[in-house]
Amino acid sequence: MTTADRAPASATHGWEDAWLTAFEAAASDPVMLLTGERLLTRADIGQVHINHGTAKTTLTMPNAARPHQPCLTISPLQSHEWERFYQAIGASAEHADVIAAGRLPDTLTDNADVIRIAPTPGDITFTCSCRPDSGICPHSAAVGYRVAQHVRANPGVLLTLRGGSMKQLRTMVRVRKPPDPAPAPGPGPGQTRTGTDAHQAFGRFNARPTRPARVRTTQTVPAPLLDGLRSDPPAPGPAAQALRLLSRDAAARAAALLAGRPLPAGGDPVQDAARLLADPAHRRYLEHAAEQLSLSTLQMRDLALAHEYGGAAGVEVALWPRAADAEVLAHAEAAIQPHRPARLASLVSQDNQLTDAAARIQLRLGSDGLWYPFTDWHGTWRPAPGPSDNPATAYKAARRALRDR
Repeated sequence: MTTADRAPASATHGWEDAWLTAFEAAASDPVMLLTGERLLTRADIGQVHINHGTAKTTLTMPNAARPHQPCLTISPLQSHEWERFYQAIGASAEHADVIAAGRLPDTLTDNADVIRIAPTPGDITFTCSCRPDSGICPHSAAVGYRVAQHVRANPGVLLTLRGGSMKQLRTMVRVRKPPDPAPAPGPGPGQTRTGTDAHQAFGRFNARPTRPARVRTTQTVPAPLLDGLRSDPPAPGPAAQALRLLSRDAAARAAALLAGRPLPAGGDPVQDAARLLADPAHRRYLEHAAEQLSLSTLQMRDLALAHEYGGAAGVEVALWPRAADAEVLAHAEAAIQPHRPARLASLVSQDNQLTDAAARIQLRLGSDGLWYPFTDWHGTWRPAPGPSDNPATAYKAARRALRDR
């Protein structure tokens, strides 16, 4: 990383959260993420070299003879996207002044009118010397969390990863900053000032009628709360990260109420934990939630995936078998038969489940009438994306999930 990118910047949570949200969603593997986070203290990690489009380092595992070389590749912004970003930022005198001082304001993370500097999950690719193909591994996950630490101290790191620099941003914003308004002309010779006396003006201001606060109901993504909290409150209070999770969930419920949307169900603690952990930004709490609910980390991860793919009904079908009409099951068997790779292999029907063990696929009929696909993962049935009211469609979704592993 060049010295120009090391512009002074105050610690930030907004940009760090934006990076973690994209990075963890791109990884989409809570187990790998948890393992990578632990490597930050257990492995020997060299300096992370952050350049245009890449973040790479060397990582040596305890008692290992050779280091690994994980790398994150981030898609750069195109020239027209940079131009749009410069124009939008330069048009705001407030943002221009903050950037001129060498800081990248957190408010830009939620500004929909400009190109997002923080990458999307599709912009991030993982590679490492530990595997022949691209994909997440504990070593590249550790790099992602180490990048988050850099972003928190200096959000200009994201500009470098996207192909720009803080120095270039400051220059482009400075030339596009709107000119300061010209001062009002004073009275000419022989003229006296006219207008309202200051005391009268303040009196009118204090006597103005009050207006009810305007309630905004169009916001769909609640703004982060408690971002000013930098350390955990005294014991036995919850940790700052847990408070942020709960406050975001409360904001989401408030936004749903204001918009007239149904509130997420929260009566069952397992269902509620799965709902919270379905958000990739909350996956860091997966291990703690599993411990509190007496579940394994893998079970908690699968329930979070079930909610991500199918909501409350997806969790329900992942947790409990239920009775199903024999005629409905027979119809489903006939529908998936043409799509089975081994049509002569046995197909087991039990409760609301159809199991094709040879294909490593199971379909489960939910209480909402949808068929939920599951795939065999080392002896357990893992939820797959793509529930459908058509069992053949759900079966094909399970086959796609197996191919994409």
